[in-house]
Amino acid sequence: VLQPEFGTWLFLGIIITTLELETSSPAVNRCGSCTKCITACPTSAIIAPYKLDARKCLAYLTIEHKGPIPLEYRKPLGNRIFGCDDCLDVCPWNKWAKETKENKFKARPQPVLKETLSWSEEDFLNQFRGTPVKRLGLLRWWRNALTVMGNTGTSGDLEAIGRLVNHADPMVSEHACWARDQILSRN
Repeated sequence: VLQPEFGTWLFLGIIITTLELETSSPAVNRCGSCTKCITACPTSAIIAPYKLDARKCLAYLTIEHKGPIPLEYRKPLGNRIFGCDDCLDVCPWNKWAKETKENKFKARPQPVLKETLSWSEEDFLNQFRGTPVKRLGLLRWWRNALTVMGNTGTSGDLEAIGRLVNHADPMVSEHACWARDQILSRN
């Protein structure tokens, strides 16, 4: 979604109502021949102008997807733990975007990733209360954190990762083993 005043930096939502609302006019194509978003996508999830294959989208895989992140998308995930905005970042319309004054949308301090691997559910909820990250739940947070650690971690992370290798949840265990193996292959 592109809006001239804010570029691509919009928070999408819905309103459910029984009120009759006047329909708006169709969106104007403001992209022209630009394909920067298509080129920037690290997994080629934007398969054509205005067409997204969500199964390849890192935002979908890290936020909405309930299962393991497929192997072919783990390395492209890089250091992204919650979403991916590469396609949004490159949009030329963003040069006119205004920074929000709404504190709820501003970045918070980030936790130390390996420390999050020892969190309880309560720790997770306390850290992310009032944020969209909370809806992941602890297990999917660990899945994402372990994937990032597999991509960027060091031997200093192996002990924290090792505590989840035999986790009761198969998704967490799989991602912990993958992260461990990725780090060991670099050392």
